[in-house]
Amino acid sequence: MKKIAIYGTFNDGMRAALHEKCPAGFTVSEVPLGELEELEQADYVVCRAVAMTDEIFAQLPNLKLLQKWGVGYDKIDVEAAGAHGIPVAVCVGGNALPVAELAVTLMLSVLRNTVALTGRMQRGEWARNEFAERSYLLHGKTVGLVGIGNVAKKTAEILKGGFACHILYYDLFRMSEEQERALGATYADLDTLMKESDIVSIHVPLLDSTAGMIDRSKLALMRPTACLINTSRGGVVNEADLIDALQQGKILGAGLDTYEKEPLDVASPLLHMECVVTTPHAGGNTVDNDVNMAAICMNNIAQFDADGDKTMRAIVNRNFLKD
Repeated sequence: MKKIAIYGTFNDGMRAALHEKCPAGFTVSEVPLGELEELEQADYVVCRAVAMTDEIFAQLPNLKLLQKWGVGYDKIDVEAAGAHGIPVAVCVGGNALPVAELAVTLMLSVLRNTVALTGRMQRGEWARNEFAERSYLLHGKTVGLVGIGNVAKKTAEILKGGFACHILYYDLFRMSEEQERALGATYADLDTLMKESDIVSIHVPLLDSTAGMIDRSKLALMRPTACLINTSRGGVVNEADLIDALQQGKILGAGLDTYEKEPLDVASPLLHMECVVTTPHAGGNTVDNDVNMAAICMNNIAQFDADGDKTMRAIVNRNFLKD
């Protein structure tokens, strides 16, 4: 029997789904963090929310494939993996719908001040009118999507179909006119998008080229009634600049699922402003999507085991599609 190890931070539902979706001819074991001797025996590893470094790869001589639960390589040293001859696969599109739903949820929460109003009620305050002058409809607003991968496209579909929003997008790779018409999205350069959007929603991976791209200068272009949503990676936004913009009232608010450093420090001003809604990098975490993610992980492993390099080329090609 070939061995699949689960390594990292997984909740009970995720672990159960991985066991359930384990293909025939394989066994699944759960390896505690730091127990590399157990990990050495694995033919395949499914990892989540854990740094995979050169030091770790050097101790995994039997590893045929590293499968990431989710998308994004920011915790994986892919150069080191390559140097050790270990392919890395991710779950392209697996989190797209739940993350898109959370992005829209954060938009609604910021625009309608739902968290602040709940907090006031919990303190015995009936603040029915206090937030009225800073509350807005999502319907009909202009939403700017920074990046147009799978999550952004799902977000656009929800906003266009459910809220009649006007969609702008910026990406290094512009869609074809046919794709733009199908999605109902209009291309804009980044500065124009920041200026014209009521809501700016971030959907790019964290790379050297995107780190800190939403900084003081970009935030200064936003309308005072606009809000920023980030469900991608915290490092894309300069957090200090965002905090300053919020404290100075330069933008309406922010809805954040990701942060420069995670977990977010409890002393962070982001946790103490009523105009900010925060969630703990939980965009893909739903019971029903766990089953989908587990199936993608196990299918990638089974296909690679059966077809080797041929399947890896297909997986790698899929992985270059942006999420």
